[in-house]
Amino acid sequence: MKAYQYNETTGLFEGAIYAERDTLPYIAGITTIAPPEHASGIVAVFDTAAQRWELVPLTIARQLLLGRDQ
Repeated sequence: MKAYQYNETTGLFEGAIYAERDTLPYIAGITTIAPPEHASGIVAVFDTAAQRWELVPLTIARQLLLGRDQ
């Protein structure tokens, strides 16, 4: 089945993979929830508490993730 990887620390979308359903609980940083389509300059970030993707402007994601203006 298709699954979606995200960085465990930042939540940033890392790509799509195919995995067996019975192995999914043992793989960290993976969900079966597809990230929404988004425009250039926007990034998908997975909120593990809410179990959903959020779309964030790249400039804000940089500031939040790096803790400084980029």
